[in-house]
Amino acid sequence: MMAHEPVKFTFDTSFEAPGSRRKQQAPPEPTFTAAELDAVRQQAFAQGEAAGRAEQARANAAALAQASTALAQEISAVTQSLAGRQAALTADAATLGHTVARRLCETLTAALPLAEMTAMVTACIQDLKDEPRIVVYAHPDLLDEARPLFEATAAAQAFPGRLIVLADQALARSDVRIEWAHGGILRDMGALMRTVDATVGRYVAARRA
Repeated sequence: MMAHEPVKFTFDTSFEAPGSRRKQQAPPEPTFTAAELDAVRQQAFAQGEAAGRAEQARANAAALAQASTALAQEISAVTQSLAGRQAALTADAATLGHTVARRLCETLTAALPLAEMTAMVTACIQDLKDEPRIVVYAHPDLLDEARPLFEATAAAQAFPGRLIVLADQALARSDVRIEWAHGGILRDMGALMRTVDATVGRYVAARRA
């Protein structure tokens, strides 16, 4: 009797009953309904539209900020320009007013040189009633006219002292000097006008700077 040779075991041997192994199948392809596809499309459109609106809003905000900055700069420039023009107009008005006032003063002083002098003499007499003597100096050309006028003024003010009217060649026709024991006063139109000119000049220069 012959001995049987051992048989090698292979791992492809199936111990399942015939027909029990099921054939493995690939997973089915996902399917979407028309409604689902439409919903997805609408959602994507809505997201894109929202993103577009947000981007447009940012662009509008940036443009508005830029326009606001430019407008503020324009307003500042216009304001500065108007301020400069206003200052120039003020300076021109001051110059014109000063010129007119100066010419008017010169004209009135030339036409009525004794009017302001008489007013000064009157004011001094009222304040110096206790003075024994007041001396008034005027330009020689006005002496003959000034003396009786000033003496009449002293009489009208009931001045108890003595009023003396003398000529002073150093005085201009528009000037008058009044002296008493412990004081005096001088009306110097030239010096006064120089002071006014300098003051107005400084004012105008400051406005045009």
